[in-house]
Amino acid sequence: MKHEELPLLNIFKNLRQQHGLLLGVDEYMVVLRSLQAGLGVESRQELEELCCLVWAKSEQENHLIRQIFEKMWQILPTQSGNQVRGIPEPRTLPESNISLPEKPTVTKPLSDASSDEKPAPEPSQVDELAELESKPTIIPEPLQTVQAVRSSRQDRLQIRPHYSLLSEYFPVTKRQMKQSWRYLRRPVREGIPIELDVEATVAKIGHEGMLLTPVLIPRLTNRTDLVLLIDQEGSMVPFHDLSRQLVETAERGGRLRQTHVFYFHDYADDYLYRHPALLDAQPISEVMEEIGQRAVVLIVSDAGAARGNFDQERVEETKQWIEQLQQSVRYCAWLNPMPNEYWRDTTAGEIARLLPMFEMSRQGMNGAISVLRGRYVAWEKMYSWLI
Repeated sequence: MKHEELPLLNIFKNLRQQHGLLLGVDEYMVVLRSLQAGLGVESRQELEELCCLVWAKSEQENHLIRQIFEKMWQILPTQSGNQVRGIPEPRTLPESNISLPEKPTVTKPLSDASSDEKPAPEPSQVDELAELESKPTIIPEPLQTVQAVRSSRQDRLQIRPHYSLLSEYFPVTKRQMKQSWRYLRRPVREGIPIELDVEATVAKIGHEGMLLTPVLIPRLTNRTDLVLLIDQEGSMVPFHDLSRQLVETAERGGRLRQTHVFYFHDYADDYLYRHPALLDAQPISEVMEEIGQRAVVLIVSDAGAARGNFDQERVEETKQWIEQLQQSVRYCAWLNPMPNEYWRDTTAGEIARLLPMFEMSRQGMNGAISVLRGRYVAWEKMYSWLI
């Protein structure tokens, strides 16, 4: 029997689909090229060893491949020309611990050496032959293998559920956050003079009549110091990813001079915390002295809107805290991750009367940045129920 007539494709597909071996088209093509080069055609044992060498990755897979080949030798019809350069008679393999589907084996009578016709298989052998024998096809075997692997992959993809893990917080993406932070600028010229002052240089040439040395000025740098005060735990747990994205985009893409981040729970009592787990406490008075009067403060909190209730004590404590904050810094704004329609008749609605509060959206973040830049924003008109 020629090696082209061996049902290697069916064995390959059986190992992949029935027994779950991690095999690809490359492994199958290696065996085909080896057979075409004359390797593995001297004997049945050499063919089995070739397939085990390429396809098996453990001792158990090695035994499995040998058992499937032994089954194939028993099912294939015995012919006078069943040797590829003299394949010997089937040999007995050692027993393996791998359990294969048990199927009835039928002893097939040997064919007459002088007969050219193949004996018809017994009825009980039809099922087994259907598993191992290659079906006639005009498609070349390598191309057929590629199609089989692709179809098997598509079947697995249809069965496997698809999940997508999103790292963005909508309706504001990381890119939009970075763009909004870059509007928070207070440019000041400082440092070494390295930029050309065109107007001063032209005026100097007109005064001296020639160009001796150009007039250089320092480069414009952003002198904005941002302080983020972020509410943690409680009703803010669902918005922790939002808080992390705000901090990340401000520190890495905001092009600010400095970014200070502090945390609190509900409202700042006497301390602020440098760690999100409310660790490393620092008195508010020290924080205000450290950041300076030129810093701008952005508070991130739902202000009680997530729970939908009204807490008068929280309103009073927050009012005292905001008054203390406004005495230390010039500009301060509030970002609320809850939509503004949920603020009404809640603690957030009352706090929104104390300082500019904006919802966490592209428009709201731009409005908060405008307030921090010192520009007037008629934020009360955005929420008519506050008036």
